[in-house]
Amino acid sequence: MKYMIRRCEIKICGLTRREDVLAAAGAGADYVGFVLVPSSKRHVAPERLEELTQNLPPHVRKVGVFADAPLENILATVKAGTLDIVQLHGNEAPEYAKQLGDKGVRVWKAAHLRREADVDFYADYPAERIVADAAEGGSGKRSSWELAAMLARRKSVMLAGGITPENAPEALKEVNPAGLDLASGVEDTPGIKSKEKITMLFNHIRETE
Repeated sequence: MKYMIRRCEIKICGLTRREDVLAAAGAGADYVGFVLVPSSKRHVAPERLEELTQNLPPHVRKVGVFADAPLENILATVKAGTLDIVQLHGNEAPEYAKQLGDKGVRVWKAAHLRREADVDFYADYPAERIVADAAEGGSGKRSSWELAAMLARRKSVMLAGGITPENAPEALKEVNPAGLDLASGVEDTPGIKSKEKITMLFNHIRETE
């Protein structure tokens, strides 16, 4: 059975190798994501971004994931020209995100949706998109698709958390997000992507369009 879904955007996140960045871009990814959080098992240092992202197709946008980082650190990384979007993955208050936005930074915010009150909060959060993720990003655990669908009716949402090539079509049908955000679902080990799984993801999605 083919689901009637609109074309969504795809982000491959937690990239640590140039070959995986090229595989994601070559398969059709709209966004490539890099985790700039030192405690993460997918961490990359800001000084590696130029090497990882050089000469990508113009349509592929580069997302840097930060968690409770000093504002000046984020702005310095953005100023270096290696990022198009900043994704906040910590406990950043709306005022913090607004400060970035006021400086011309495109901001996404990760959200762990647990109750309907969270939907109300993030519907008003000053970010271009909300990344509806599981409680622990990159864990492979599913986020709440029901709450994500509620938020997607009010805000642009990237659905993350436990998305795989196999369940991506169902996720699109159930949530109708602006896009999907995958890390562990297309990996062999943390930070090491599988070209086969990335290709499978795009094949499964195209079969439903």
